[in-house]
Amino acid sequence: MDTPSPRPSRTPSSINLNRLDLEKNTPDSTLPSSSASSTRNSKSEKNKDGAHSGLEAVVVDDVFTADIDGDGPDYRGVAWPGAFVLLLKSQVGLGVLSLPHVLNSVGYVPGMLLILVLGVITTYGDYEIGRFGRVYGGVHSVGDVGYILAGVWGREILGWSYMLYQCFIGAGGILASSIALNAVTSHATCTVAFAVTAAVVIGCIASARTFKQISWVGWVGISSILPAIFIVTIASGLESRPAGAPPTGFFDKELKAFNTPTFGEGMLAVVVVLFAYGGSPGFFSIIAEMKDPRDYSKAMFAAQGLSMAIYVSISTVLWYYCGQYVTSPALGSAGPLIKKIAYGVAIPGLLAGPIIAVHSSSKFCFVRLLRGSHHLQHSTPTHWITWLGLVAAVVSSSFIIAEVIPFFNDLIGLIGAVFASFFCITIFGIMWLYDNKVNPKAPSLSNKLLYANAIGMICIGMFIMGAGLWATIISIQASFTAGTIGSPFSCADNSG
Repeated sequence: MDTPSPRPSRTPSSINLNRLDLEKNTPDSTLPSSSASSTRNSKSEKNKDGAHSGLEAVVVDDVFTADIDGDGPDYRGVAWPGAFVLLLKSQVGLGVLSLPHVLNSVGYVPGMLLILVLGVITTYGDYEIGRFGRVYGGVHSVGDVGYILAGVWGREILGWSYMLYQCFIGAGGILASSIALNAVTSHATCTVAFAVTAAVVIGCIASARTFKQISWVGWVGISSILPAIFIVTIASGLESRPAGAPPTGFFDKELKAFNTPTFGEGMLAVVVVLFAYGGSPGFFSIIAEMKDPRDYSKAMFAAQGLSMAIYVSISTVLWYYCGQYVTSPALGSAGPLIKKIAYGVAIPGLLAGPIIAVHSSSKFCFVRLLRGSHHLQHSTPTHWITWLGLVAAVVSSSFIIAEVIPFFNDLIGLIGAVFASFFCITIFGIMWLYDNKVNPKAPSLSNKLLYANAIGMICIGMFIMGAGLWATIISIQASFTAGTIGSPFSCADNSG
């Protein structure tokens, strides 16, 4: 087991951008990990093209220290296997349940291209997260990135936007859990009561103070959601006709390599796929609690690779067997009995994602309020009251969002359009431009391509945000007009 190197006892403080003499040309392998040093000097390096890094002359204090004299939680206890499962569960969850519907909407080839291309783009962004985390020991969240990029206003705008994003992810989990409980119990009670039950369970488990303490949630979640999907997949393959098809006579699954969606339907498919990769901004918080952040890239590439493999295989098989009769969430695609079994198995997995999201959102607020004080890592009354109060506030906010926007597919589209487009694509282009101020006198072809890539990510992200939001609003209006979605705080059965 990896153990952190001894480090001087000190109180974590807020990020300070100080102009100091810097170490030059220090290879990455010699940089201290955040478990070994409470400060990090970023490199003032010049690459072979003469381009200077935008990370020059910055020293940042780590938000957490490894030694707290036994008085408080160990915020630096996540080894790379724990980081791997937290990263994996941050990605694989609610999003995968809508991907088969995407393939049916736009056709197999465009849908698969969306899954693969957006997977590659977000993996590149996740790599950039790791690089930022190695250079800035004090980067605990997207809010800290905002401070580095744009000062106090950047921290507040990006930080609280990230917090709201995680609340929406928690809301999606509460909504999906209420659907599951309705399906399993045949709507035994009011749907609001099921949502309250899910919110209470999520809040209780998310109140554990460190990622190390909830890393088991990732293992349970993955061990639950994947078997549930496999049950539906196998059952769909064994049936002679999809559960949603007419019970007798001719039926057509309408399997198409290329479909003819409207622009709005196409954009809705884009934001739904993007939501499936929407856990990326939470990776900063996981790095901040790793024993050795240098292991992040290993954990991240493994998690992203496995996520993409799961998305491709599961969506392909369910689309092939169900076609136009696939549901969203996909666990309802194989008939009433299998639906109950699958949702019953999936409940821990449906709860695991929002637990991580609520924990991350609460942790951002917690660090934002107590950073720089001894209450951050010591079990004082202020520490406990602040932490538990924030968890309760965040999970309550997620519950309200889930009840006000009680429609699964469009809620996922809304989250993908408004939040994931920026936090999973746009921001990484901005970060690269900040880091790499290209010298116009001698840029290489590779540097030009990377520069164009950063500009492209910003443009693509902003386009998806605008067009995806428009498409989602149109879809929500159409659903209300058709009467296919319920009213806020409704007791009606939402399991379809």
